[in-house]
Amino acid sequence: MKIVDSLLNRSEATVLRELQQIASDNTMRVFVKPRLSDVIQKGGTRLTSREFEFYTRSHCDFVVTDLDARPLMVVEYDGPLHQSSAEQQERDEIKNELCRRAELGLLRINDRYVTKLYRGMSVLRWIIEVAELEKAFYAAQEEGQIPWDEPFDQTFLEPAGSGARFPYWLGASATQSFHKFFKTLDRDIPKGWTGVIGRDRNGASRRLSCLYFGNQILWTATGIRNQDLQFPDYDLLDEIDTCELGILLKKYRKGEITASSPDEFRPEFERFCERYGARPSHSMGAFPFEADWSFTEGWQKNG
Repeated sequence: MKIVDSLLNRSEATVLRELQQIASDNTMRVFVKPRLSDVIQKGGTRLTSREFEFYTRSHCDFVVTDLDARPLMVVEYDGPLHQSSAEQQERDEIKNELCRRAELGLLRINDRYVTKLYRGMSVLRWIIEVAELEKAFYAAQEEGQIPWDEPFDQTFLEPAGSGARFPYWLGASATQSFHKFFKTLDRDIPKGWTGVIGRDRNGASRRLSCLYFGNQILWTATGIRNQDLQFPDYDLLDEIDTCELGILLKKYRKGEITASSPDEFRPEFERFCERYGARPSHSMGAFPFEADWSFTEGWQKNG
């Protein structure tokens, strides 16, 4: 027998470093691999024999708590095995269900939540900080500190002393680049920025958006998995999708990629709308072909 080289694999170590930094910046703490039974009290809840066995033997990858060690959320790192193993998927669903019953948020992430940065912020940081800000916002609203009809909008918030204006508006720079690019084009050239949004069979949010200028189109399709954690997932999808489209525009203007034609884009658009039951999310300016949508009829092909 010997001591293991590390309690964490390389990816888990990367997640822990990011979580520790997020916790340090937000008066939180992070616990690594605590037993599920130490995080959730069973009380009088009746569990099946399979659930009870899992409850007593399993652990959580990470638990984010307040300074008094009260759990705020569970963070699970899902490697490739979580998608390919039916047994692992069953275990994941049991953990999800037990956390739901305890009303404890559970966030499942992969490498992209930590390693991909938008405006210098990881997706993991955005989710944790915005989720906690949203809870604090509505608690203050319940106490009468915020007008009852004022909606929560993370794009108008920033961490104290961050030195960056509205960092939770991840797509700010990309949005500005779209407008600046359109101003460089001939006024008579049709141009626009349009997006549609939907959900897949697993409840994951999906969005497709495009920049249209003349007979050229830059487009991207993005998804955010369904989570057992209360946070504005559609807003995050909008931010990431806008950032990814901004990256494409930058590459296009540098000559690193070419744009698609309307004929190339149209089948992709129609396939996306049919697959995800997509509806319009935003529209600014022209669209490359006629396509009407209604609540009762959905998409109607024209031309």
